[in-house]
Amino acid sequence: MTGTLPDLFSAAVRRDGAGPFLTYYDDASGERIELSALTTANWVAKTANLLVDEYDLETGETVAIGLPPHWLGVVWALSAWSVGAAVTTGEGTLAVTGPDFGIRGARETIASALLPLGGRFREPLPAGVHDYGAEVYNHPDLFVPFDPPAPGSPAYDESTHADLIGTAKPIGERVLTTKNLVAPDGIGLLVGVISGGGSIVLCRNLDESKLDRRIADEKVDQVIGES
Repeated sequence: MTGTLPDLFSAAVRRDGAGPFLTYYDDASGERIELSALTTANWVAKTANLLVDEYDLETGETVAIGLPPHWLGVVWALSAWSVGAAVTTGEGTLAVTGPDFGIRGARETIASALLPLGGRFREPLPAGVHDYGAEVYNHPDLFVPFDPPAPGSPAYDESTHADLIGTAKPIGERVLTTKNLVAPDGIGLLVGVISGGGSIVLCRNLDESKLDRRIADEKVDQVIGES
């Protein structure tokens, strides 16, 4: 399979835009959100426009994602790839942090409160940190890259788009996982599901007593272990 990760995700949207793509649970807060591929694509477009219009992110720059297992991590990775940037596990040109403010970017730091529907922070942020939830909704649902990535462009640390696509096993099933999908041991699962036409049930703070019922309710085909 050739192409880039944005190409792969666009194909997934065309194949089944309305079907479930990513269902997220947080058993500590009780949150559940289900995103179709099309809804995810809207979030990705808004975030990619934010990256370009507000933070001047350019092809070849890097984004560090310091979030726990969360649906927004997937949005941020797809957005970074859409603008031609790479996700890094080191220091990024831009850093995306949660409410712990655990990482900072070399140029910009963007924080998410990790509230339902990407809501904004309710308290003032540290100096120099931008509120994702306050800014993302102002941007359009369509993103057209000025300089789209190529298969050989960096995508994740030393791996190119072609590397990630070529090494990921396509997954056409509904998978339940607690893995962080943008961490080194989760990124292959994310790419495999996108390429194979599957879907993900992502569980944060999983209550093991709810697992069997969740597998049944969500029609899960397989469980892939913790990160």
